[in-house]
Amino acid sequence: MDYSTPTVTVVIPTFNRPLLLVRAVESVIRQTFQDLEVVVVIDGSDPATKEALERVGDPRLRYVELTQKVGGSEARNVGAREAKGSWIALLDDDDEWLPNKLEKQLESVQSAKGNSVLVTSRYICRASDAPDVVRPRRLPKPGELISEFMFDYLCYFQTSTFLCSKQLFLKVPFDHSLPFFQDIDWFLRITREDDLELVVVAEPLSIYYMPAGRASITSATNWRSRLEWGRSRRNILSKRAYSRFIVGTCVGRAVQDGAGIKGFTALLYEAVVVGSATPSLVALLCGGYILAPKYRKQLRDMLFFSKIKKLPSDRDSHVA
Repeated sequence: MDYSTPTVTVVIPTFNRPLLLVRAVESVIRQTFQDLEVVVVIDGSDPATKEALERVGDPRLRYVELTQKVGGSEARNVGAREAKGSWIALLDDDDEWLPNKLEKQLESVQSAKGNSVLVTSRYICRASDAPDVVRPRRLPKPGELISEFMFDYLCYFQTSTFLCSKQLFLKVPFDHSLPFFQDIDWFLRITREDDLELVVVAEPLSIYYMPAGRASITSATNWRSRLEWGRSRRNILSKRAYSRFIVGTCVGRAVQDGAGIKGFTALLYEAVVVGSATPSLVALLCGGYILAPKYRKQLRDMLFFSKIKKLPSDRDSHVA
């Protein structure tokens, strides 16, 4: 096999998580589609990670060690610039792929109508204290705005499912200035490209491991910072999507932060006046402040999971 011109470059940013990283890398090596390379971008000095990678011993694996930390977003950009493949597939160092991930996604590209394609799929969400679940809970509906889908309840495509051409990735890189929401920000921006076709494989092709005992950057972000991101991205969010973002992303955090009546009033204004909140969203917003967490979840499940039966069957979904 000619390793100098692979079809796919898998980009994995990492820092100081060698055991998790090796699990991710090995899931790539086990792919049924073998014409690939793995570019690991080590975000700063990390001898343990280099040593772990050198033990893997696969000629398709190489790494770039950065002298200064740049964050996960810019690390992905570096990996894309280093790529030899014509396709870029993203994988987080604490996730893994099912063996047929690349094969299934590349097959789905054959049905695409143009050359500007972003492929994603469902994924398995795994936590140590709960059974596996498949996300997103539904597929995009025909004609549905992708920003509205992404902020619907449990409707979120995860970073380790993304595959696109190198040309497209370099045209729309990750925004390294953002401290959080980098992946969804990139997804929303890239899906606004002219002639972009989003191809969704209905079956789960990767495993997302829920963080256990460690806080992510996003989970530690306060409600005001989240709100400011939403306000700054109003140009890429519909009014309905903005309302869903406020209720699904800001309200729970505001309660945790003790935002009180001022926070409630501010978020209600954003959801109803700036956005376009449905009665269900208003009920969730109010319930977020009034109900205990267990009952908030019951309310969400009642409002949203009951609607799944009304949707088309879960087959491969193409959203132009």
